[in-house]
Amino acid sequence: MSEGPAAGDWRRRYALGLPGGSVRALLALGVVGTVCGLLVRDPDRPPPEALESLLFVVLGHYFAARAQAPEDPAGGPPPLWLPRGSIRFVLIAGLIGVGVMVLRQEGAASYRGVVTLALAAAFVLGLLLTRVTRWLQARWRGQSRVLEDMRAIVGLMAVGALALHAFFGVLPDPSTVGVGRLGLEQGLAALVGFYFGSRS
Repeated sequence: MSEGPAAGDWRRRYALGLPGGSVRALLALGVVGTVCGLLVRDPDRPPPEALESLLFVVLGHYFAARAQAPEDPAGGPPPLWLPRGSIRFVLIAGLIGVGVMVLRQEGAASYRGVVTLALAAAFVLGLLLTRVTRWLQARWRGQSRVLEDMRAIVGLMAVGALALHAFFGVLPDPSTVGVGRLGLEQGLAALVGFYFGSRS
C-alpha cells in the first residue's frame, strides 16, 4: 500500500503547486476584478447577470471559508504567499474604491451597478461586524443573544417585505423613499445580505 504525499509537502498536495487557497484567491480576484473593471469602464451599463450573481457566491464562500480556515496541515505558506488577510483586504478595498468612483461620476445612471456594490458592501459589513462582535465577546467573556435576535428579526422582516413586494408591489417607488439611487427594495435586499455576511 503506497502512502500519499508527506504532510509537509504542500507543493505536491495543492493544485498547480501553489499554496493552499491560492486558486480560490485567484478566482475571487478574477471575478471581483472583472465586475469592478466593468463598472469603472461603463457605470451606466450593469455587469452581466451571471457575473453579478457569481460575485455574491464568490464573496460569500471566500470570506466564510477563509475566515474559518485552520492553519495549513501541510505546513505551507498562506495563499499566493501573501500575508494572511491580504486577499480579503484587496477585495474589500477594490469594491469600496469602485463604489466611490461609480457614485461620484456625473450623470451616471448605473442603477444596477450601484445596487450590486451596495449589496456586496452590506455583506462585507456584516462579516466585519461579526468579527468585531466575536472579538468584544472574547474580551468581555460574555455572551448575549440580544444582537443575534436583533439581526434575525431585521433579516426576517426584510425578506418578508421583499416577498410581499415581489408578489403584490407593496413598497413605495424608489423616487419616493430612497437614498441616492437606492430605493427601499434595494435597502431591504442589503439588510438580507448584511445578515448573511454577519453569519458567515
